[in-house]
Amino acid sequence: MPILRPASTALAAALASGVPLNRADLFTFTLADNVTVYNWTTWRKDQVIGSVNFSSRQPWLKRGKWNVANTMEVPSLAVDLLALNDGFAGGANIKTQIHNGLFDGASVLLSRVYMPITAPDDVTSLGTIGLFGGVSAGIDVIGSMASLTVKGKNNRLDQYAPRNNYQIGCNHAFCDVGCTLSRTTFTSSFTVGSSPTSIFVPWGGTAPGNASNYIDGTLAITSGSGAAQRRSIVEADSTGLTLAYPLYETPSPGDTFTAFQGCDKSFASGSGRSCTDRSNTQHYRGYEFVPPPNTAY
Repeated sequence: MPILRPASTALAAALASGVPLNRADLFTFTLADNVTVYNWTTWRKDQVIGSVNFSSRQPWLKRGKWNVANTMEVPSLAVDLLALNDGFAGGANIKTQIHNGLFDGASVLLSRVYMPITAPDDVTSLGTIGLFGGVSAGIDVIGSMASLTVKGKNNRLDQYAPRNNYQIGCNHAFCDVGCTLSRTTFTSSFTVGSSPTSIFVPWGGTAPGNASNYIDGTLAITSGSGAAQRRSIVEADSTGLTLAYPLYETPSPGDTFTAFQGCDKSFASGSGRSCTDRSNTQHYRGYEFVPPPNTAY
């Protein structure tokens, strides 16, 4: 049985009549914050659908084929973004921002718009048809192009069950809904000190007294040419922060950054990063007395 997709009365009539039509793809990217939305079109001029403007300017998008099945198989779509090194919303060029996680967890909707062939650049829409919806599942930045893989939302069913496991460490992520603590409370702003490297960011001025609390946390560069970069912190002391992976672009002294504290997921380790240290033991979801697998018999 064919898959029926809703269409406007004008578009249904035009398709039924067999009259030649122009067509173009529309892409809607909704970032993980569910607030920021980017709309692009493959047409040579901007498209206004309802009150939404779909930009024809860079990045220029091109898609591959997608597969859809009437089973639990996860459908996928390949999208290529071609872009120059010009600035983009947020400061850095879009390739740098993609490298730093701009589209991580983003929802992607592919639609097709149809237009009458009344003039070469006509953008009068007869209506749109939704073709594919999914979630960003991987991206590679190569030269002037970023290749994005989008997987159907049923991909979220591919996870272990039960969702909560009996394990020594806490099941919650630090400051998530289950943890209940506020991320803002444990995030502070700093400046980059002298002689930073791609993997070490020194404190500018006096180091915070709780520097070691930032181990297992996250650093985000907020100004300068390296703005929007984010990295995990593996070591922190009175000299600065050591990162898990090198930064894409080394910050300069005086640039600003934020650091989010880490959590060792223990009940009371005395590290300064445990549930007891944060006075949040009532929300602890670890099971420290569960025997390890080699003794659980």
